[in-house]
Amino acid sequence: MTTDPPPGPVPPDALPTDPPSEVRREIERCLLAYTRGIDRLDGDLVQAAFHPGALLSGYGRPGETTIEAFVERAIPSLADGYDATQHRLSNITYDHRDDHVAVESYVLAFHLRTASEGSDQPDQLLTFNGRYIDRIEERDGRWRIARRELRMDWSAINDRTEAMAGDYEPGLRDRADPSYL
Repeated sequence: MTTDPPPGPVPPDALPTDPPSEVRREIERCLLAYTRGIDRLDGDLVQAAFHPGALLSGYGRPGETTIEAFVERAIPSLADGYDATQHRLSNITYDHRDDHVAVESYVLAFHLRTASEGSDQPDQLLTFNGRYIDRIEERDGRWRIARRELRMDWSAINDRTEAMAGDYEPGLRDRADPSYL
């Protein structure tokens, strides 16, 4: 029986190439502006992460949508459908190519839905785990997202029968939140 030798190390030229540190910082600011904007229901902040007319796909509907149409639909939907959301990024990889930076970010998003008053249904915690696959371009000296594809790796819906004990101040979902001060 013949076996193939184990694969060797990945050649250095096959690994992704990081952009310069100042470009990387600007890209990270865009990624975080999006997550903060979504969680604070701040459409202007969400749009600031993208070039005008940027295209998004994979957000639970077929086809592509512009960032402007996405914000117009998503912000009211999140406000009406959930009491809180929290989007967290990790495992961010960069690949600086000729005319853009390809970025993959893992996203873990929590969505809290409170049952309607008088309902016998419990509150729910919806968890989404996936990845943002972004094409970041520099236009007019600004690095922003030109195209975003969302991929879901797994999701779950759990009943939330009780909350953690304690007298905590709730976060606010608008510019009155202390994070804007």
